[in-house]
Amino acid sequence: MKKLDKKTTYLAGWIVLCLLAALLRIAVPVEQQRSLGLEGANQANLKSASGELTEGRELEFELELPSDTAERIGFFFRANDHEYKEGTLTLLAFDGETQIGRTDMELAGLTEDQFVFVDFSPCPGTLTVRIRCDAVGQGPSVWLNETTVTAGQAYLDGEALDKSLVYNLTYTVQAHPYAMPLLWSAIFMLGGVGVFSVGGFSRRSRLREAALPRRKGNRLRLLAGLGCAVLAVALIFFYLYDTKIRIAQNTTERETVLASDGGTMPVTEETASISQIVRPGQDSLTGLGVRFYVEGGAELTEGSMHAAVTDLTLGETVCETEVGAESFLSGEYVGLLFHESQQGAAEHVYRIDLTFSPELWDSGLALMTSEEGVCVTAYLYFNIFLKKFFFFLFLGAEAFACLFWYLTFVRRAKLTTVFLVTVLSLGLFYNVLLTPQMAPDEAKHIDMAYRYSNELLGYESLGDTACLMRADDAAMEFTSSPSIRNYRNIYYGLFSMVQDDRMVEAEVNSNIEGSFLFYAPAALGMSLARLLGLGTVPMLLLARYLNLTVFALLAWAGMRRLPFGQMTLFVLAVLPVNMQQCTSFSHDALTHGILFFYACLCLEAIYGKERMTGQRMALLELSALFLLYCKSGSYAPLCLLPLLIPAESSGSRRRKWAAAGVLTGIPLLAFLGKQASTVAGIVSTTAATSVVSTGDGSAYLTGYTVGYFLNDPLEFVYMMANTFFDKIGFYLESLVGYQLGWVEIETSMLVVMLFWFLLFLTALDTQERRVIIGGANRFWMAFLCLGSIGMILLGMLFQWTPMGHVSVEGVQGRYFLPLMPVLLAAARPKGILLARRIDRGIAAAAVSGQLLTVMYVIRQVTTV
Repeated sequence: MKKLDKKTTYLAGWIVLCLLAALLRIAVPVEQQRSLGLEGANQANLKSASGELTEGRELEFELELPSDTAERIGFFFRANDHEYKEGTLTLLAFDGETQIGRTDMELAGLTEDQFVFVDFSPCPGTLTVRIRCDAVGQGPSVWLNETTVTAGQAYLDGEALDKSLVYNLTYTVQAHPYAMPLLWSAIFMLGGVGVFSVGGFSRRSRLREAALPRRKGNRLRLLAGLGCAVLAVALIFFYLYDTKIRIAQNTTERETVLASDGGTMPVTEETASISQIVRPGQDSLTGLGVRFYVEGGAELTEGSMHAAVTDLTLGETVCETEVGAESFLSGEYVGLLFHESQQGAAEHVYRIDLTFSPELWDSGLALMTSEEGVCVTAYLYFNIFLKKFFFFLFLGAEAFACLFWYLTFVRRAKLTTVFLVTVLSLGLFYNVLLTPQMAPDEAKHIDMAYRYSNELLGYESLGDTACLMRADDAAMEFTSSPSIRNYRNIYYGLFSMVQDDRMVEAEVNSNIEGSFLFYAPAALGMSLARLLGLGTVPMLLLARYLNLTVFALLAWAGMRRLPFGQMTLFVLAVLPVNMQQCTSFSHDALTHGILFFYACLCLEAIYGKERMTGQRMALLELSALFLLYCKSGSYAPLCLLPLLIPAESSGSRRRKWAAAGVLTGIPLLAFLGKQASTVAGIVSTTAATSVVSTGDGSAYLTGYTVGYFLNDPLEFVYMMANTFFDKIGFYLESLVGYQLGWVEIETSMLVVMLFWFLLFLTALDTQERRVIIGGANRFWMAFLCLGSIGMILLGMLFQWTPMGHVSVEGVQGRYFLPLMPVLLAAARPKGILLARRIDRGIAAAAVSGQLLTVMYVIRQVTTV
């Protein structure tokens, strides 16, 4: 009884401590930011605006301010599709008749709908804003709120408007929040109750996972297998070099100097000799190109063009060549490559002289023209670096193949060790093959990570559309589409140090809001690189690799606890799409890592033989809590998985239900605090206030609402059925990674089928070891996974799918990947058994699938 009394005392003290912390948090006032004027307004329901503001007209707005901390107000202006050449838009702020603020904006800068703000000081009781414009004939307007009557009254030329203006007034208030402190206090108290319900923390030694004994015999067979692996890697890279890399390294990067104006100049006797002055403005130059057009049906077989390029700055001929008639292709450039590449040529001026033989006169050959003459491009440099770049990649692949074979088949290391080495090694390849910004939305994730890095380093925030960056980082040249220039940046910048570390204001495009938890590894990697003075490329690659490392450690820690299904987790972790997402700035790395770890903890608690301890309970509680922050709580149904934990694990039925109540109560309370407002917003959204954007963000459309489907439930059934039948193939492909990057890098269906077959094999029991999963447990696990899938589909239906679409848009198969450990455990077949364990063969097959994926990626990105 003494021990029980002592633990009860600890629990009581913990509860008192949680309550005191909540009361202290409530007692201390905090500054909260509030907004006024945007209620109910969004891009989709903006339909009308005030009259156009031109010379002599005035729009006046009066507002009684809710707080004396207001300092700024902005109005949402409509450009009215006019292109303004001159004129000024003026916003004047008044306290009575005393002017307290003014903003003047050149109309030439009003190219699209945007907010225009005016700062004022001191803060008046009633604010009056007078808006004027000296434009003649055509002018801007201010959008009107179609759905909500907001505070304030507007007058146009003295007449009151019957609708409210769309404006944004921000101010702060001192508040004593009580809901969140009490909620978090309840969560922490439940955590203490959960640890207490399983007997508290205990000292115990965990049995170390033993490595399999080395095989002493058949060394020749092992060496032959290693030789085959090395040879396979060599053949893959030789094939890539012979068919892709060798061709790509002889291409050049181009930059248009004189762009086509759509016209042509036929080659005739009068145009038999042409001269063109060119100022490329490029520091590095290997040649110039002239663009030609061949009329349809024309066949050029005879004649030639004599071409010469003279560097007028140096006074020497840098290129002189004869171009045969068969070299002219319609719409393509004819390259005039210099005898030697030039550096420091940014200020040089060149003359191109072209002379056509009589056979080409009136033959259908024409020069494509520009506003200054003919159409010209500059060849900047050859891509010779690709040979060395992929040679080093080849050496890395061979080293990894040898290391994997040694650990897996010679040393026979623990599968968890093989897993960790495999994931971290593959991450090195993905880090340089799928370069920064090539993963979906990675540019926005980079912006978010950079903002958090600035906070860690003490730099001020510049708002939602701007961010302080090192000058080198602001000038980064990575693209979201595959390009050889991306690899050039990696090759020449891998070991670079920062050259210009001045902090400059850079425009950012980040509409992604994420907790610091999901950006912590990348932000810490960025901060470390900046403190060490590393250049942009090593900073980005280090941050991405830290993201992968955290995922690998979480999955490894979970894998060590699994009572079965280790190879299922192995294959899921090395799926191409998972490696892509985890080796990027995406918060999928933490999302997948947390959910894999949580699933492993639950399966250990349900099917493991050891009794639940306070340490394991605390890990489950933390994982369940973090679960609610993944993908806006879409995986919340999984928090009910602990209901399957047997009573024997906790010691009694009473303790079992207490522990299960805690493990479900903590995430549900967190969901209430974190996502309740989101759910309420979705439920209360009407057709007038619903808005979704197109995939590229170029347009805003009306979306579906809960009310729409309540009025017509059958339409919802049709929507879900259409989604299943239309998208199931895409989901199965994208869960593996048939198309990588922004679905621009196509691999092969062979890769997809291979990984699905491996996942099937990992779900099979062996004759000597069978996992008994009851029918009720299978049903419950499958039901929870389907619930999470349903939440994902509903979220994208109401927040992404435009009205009129017959299936849910925006969902990708990778969203379902974190559910797979639980779903495949529920789907383990009973009637199909393996004669023996083939875990290491499955691991080798998965790595082979990754090598195939790497081959297809290189084929795609080096296509010229």
